[in-house]
Amino acid sequence: MNPHRLSTPLHITTTGSAAASAATLLFVHGVDSDSDVWTPTIDLLTEHRCVAADLPGHGKSPVSTDPAAYERGAMLEDLDAVISELPRPVVFVGHSLGGYLAMAHALTRPGAVDALVLVSTGPGFRDPEARAGWNSRLLKNAPSYGVSELAATVGLHVDSMVIDRMTELRLPVALVIGGGDRAYLGANDYMERKLPHATRTTVEGARHYVMRSHPEQVAAAIRDVAASL
Repeated sequence: MNPHRLSTPLHITTTGSAAASAATLLFVHGVDSDSDVWTPTIDLLTEHRCVAADLPGHGKSPVSTDPAAYERGAMLEDLDAVISELPRPVVFVGHSLGGYLAMAHALTRPGAVDALVLVSTGPGFRDPEARAGWNSRLLKNAPSYGVSELAATVGLHVDSMVIDRMTELRLPVALVIGGGDRAYLGANDYMERKLPHATRTTVEGARHYVMRSHPEQVAAAIRDVAASL
């Protein structure tokens, strides 16, 4: 993927020279990866303009020493700067944390994007003890993520906004989950119940990084959503 400059603090790469009628695809990764994780899937979507962003402190994006740079509100503002310059319609494709941010963005900025594809994603935690347990595990595992301990805080959950408001989502939503991704299967069952208009693809033999191991199935789910717009 080649670098492309937009007026955003995030590093992004773009591929494709899509026709005017084709959707723009925005890809956002999870806490322990960067935009390169999408390459196998993006390589199959040459008919679309694909834009992949590195979250703060990840990949080639700046590494800030300000803890506020890694908070959800700041990251959503960073994504605003990317999305505001993209040709519509825009499909926000997020993996894990990226999918959580996709839902948070759509809930707090209705109409800014046109569809969501949530890959190996959960909606967060309503129970404070469960949320604290997640945060504790995240910080414990931070040294293995290949980013600074501060940058790993992008994955912290501080409230239950997304899971509480999830049913407000009215735009097209696709869920993609690996059949072996046991940590997220229950979350996808829950989201499927709460979002009856969503479509779901369960990829047998896949685990959390389904877009890397089974890019054809992920690309197909993205194409279906993009074609519906």
